[in-house]
Amino acid sequence: MRPPAAAGRVWKRIEHRMIAMIGGGSWATAIVKILLEDKSRRLNWWVRSEEVRDGLAATSHNPHHLTSVALDAKRLHVSSDLAEVVAASDILVLAVPSVYLAETLALLPSDAYRGKRFVSAIKGFVPQQRQSVSKFLEATLPVGADSISVVSGPSHAEEVAEGKATFLTVASHNRQLADEVASLLCCKYIHTSVSDEVDSLELCGLAKNVYAVAAGLAAGLGYGDNLVAVLTTAAAHELQSLLPETSLAFRLLGDLIVTCFSRHSRNRALGEAVAHRQRPADHFRNTGMVAEGYYSAAVMHHMSTPCTTPIAEAVYSILYEDADPRKSIDYLIDNVL
Repeated sequence: MRPPAAAGRVWKRIEHRMIAMIGGGSWATAIVKILLEDKSRRLNWWVRSEEVRDGLAATSHNPHHLTSVALDAKRLHVSSDLAEVVAASDILVLAVPSVYLAETLALLPSDAYRGKRFVSAIKGFVPQQRQSVSKFLEATLPVGADSISVVSGPSHAEEVAEGKATFLTVASHNRQLADEVASLLCCKYIHTSVSDEVDSLELCGLAKNVYAVAAGLAAGLGYGDNLVAVLTTAAAHELQSLLPETSLAFRLLGDLIVTCFSRHSRNRALGEAVAHRQRPADHFRNTGMVAEGYYSAAVMHHMSTPCTTPIAEAVYSILYEDADPRKSIDYLIDNVL
């Protein structure tokens, strides 16, 4: 991968755009917090759960995710009516788990999305179609590539909730849209840059979660940070083999590292749970959260070959074929790392 080009900093303030958040989880809540840092902004917010809707209205807090974050309810219109929210908004920010995206958008006829612009904050592919979110939107809705942007981290919602410095990259084939979305997200603790490398950003978002599951498996089995560091380095090499030539190498590497090592990583936590012989479905039920790496492993299994992505293939075998975690990690130690 070649060295990164200078990041494009965005300063222009964009007015008179009505934004809708689609999704009620922790990352959705964190992005709402970011968007409301502009004290003049009002926001529409669709949540599936009426409990979440009522909780936000009553307490200004999401009752299930990032519960410490206080949001200005006077500037929020929270609804469980997707048609109402979409009709009233120009820009739709998608932050539902990838596995639920198709069924969420299908709640409305495709014409309801005509003329809208999309921001994908989804860190994975649509698993049923094995497509990136941008390609899925183009294939299923009356929307072109120039109306779609994607957002990438490293960006744990928990750190955004605490106002910690976070760097986001916004990619679109439409530079004007990328600039606008980057401007909307920029605030005192969010630093934004723009790119046209949509495919690289989305592919990294898919793969990094699978490798974080691998890191969690190794940690959960007691191998320690030394092995996890080598495993993550090897994962970076695997990821490079999947990506087109990119100027985003350092940003993508940062996203991979934080996902593999952070205590906030859902995917690392999934790996640790599976290492202790907990079923993924039970882990999701116990935590109330979805780890994208579970679905991403199946997508990667079908889009690559074991010889080019042996780490990702080992994760797939453990999650979907009941392969023994310790034997699988030992195989990687002896034959790949």
